[in-house]
Amino acid sequence: MNGFNLELTPLLRNLNKAEIKIVENFLIEKNYTNGDLIFKKDAIRDKVVIVKNGLVQLKTDVADHQETIALFKDGDFLGEMAFLEKGSKHNHTLEVASPRLTTIELSVYNWFKILKQHPVVAQKIYHNIAVDLKKRLDHANNKLVTLFAGGKIIASYDNLTDISQHIIEVINRVIPVNKALFLTASSTSQKLTVRHSFGYKNLPINTYLNINKDPLLGKLYLEPKTKIFYKHDWTKEYNELPYVANSLIVAPIILTKKAIGFIILGDKNNGRDFSMNNQILLDAIATQIAPALEEQRLSNLKASADDLKRVYIEPFA
Repeated sequence: MNGFNLELTPLLRNLNKAEIKIVENFLIEKNYTNGDLIFKKDAIRDKVVIVKNGLVQLKTDVADHQETIALFKDGDFLGEMAFLEKGSKHNHTLEVASPRLTTIELSVYNWFKILKQHPVVAQKIYHNIAVDLKKRLDHANNKLVTLFAGGKIIASYDNLTDISQHIIEVINRVIPVNKALFLTASSTSQKLTVRHSFGYKNLPINTYLNINKDPLLGKLYLEPKTKIFYKHDWTKEYNELPYVANSLIVAPIILTKKAIGFIILGDKNNGRDFSMNNQILLDAIATQIAPALEEQRLSNLKASADDLKRVYIEPFA
């Protein structure tokens, strides 16, 4: 397969070289481009796909919009239910999420050949599918629980400090980290306000950061996009930032294409780098938070106007 090591893929991880060779005889390689559909919702499941190079995203309906719930990368496999439920239909649409995608595919027709002619090989593949499904379901459940909890928090609180604290607490259960910040942005003052902070003793609640003087958040404020940063890749100016960490993920909270706040996580507890799935989760949470932040901002403006009228205009009313 042109240098691609099938032995390292989760689908075939415990097969020996002879067994890999058996399966390889039934595989075909295909190429796709960005936006192509790998699977279409309600179509008959007819193959399993191994991602050789590129990205595939799975989206599902959450409330009134779609969220990317899983991202498949090099070595991952998808469509395994074709082997488990003959004639069943896809529950979701999966599409290419990279400029190009190369896959290695095993059709249901060829799978049943393997099942009949090489039952020991088939049994090992069934085992690998079961192990991978368990991991995948754990991730999907964590994501959905986090989205649900985030929605409940936003609906239950009218205090921005409480919202930000509990949102960070929920995220931290799924992505345990040593440091976290929740910031809101003001386009008028060009300042960021710390609404919740832990692990950053130098950035307590209500601390202000100047957007224009921050080389990292300043760029993300102008061009909002969730990004992962590693300290060894940072420029010298980044090392002076007050929220510096060995590994950092920053998610802008975006409303009408403008950043109105940020969620910052630093240094995962397990010492690993932040992943694309971590990025997907923060994007989803930030999408839910945005309307609540805007509502709080407008509410605070109205309260300030009412106070001004009461104290300075109608002090004896």
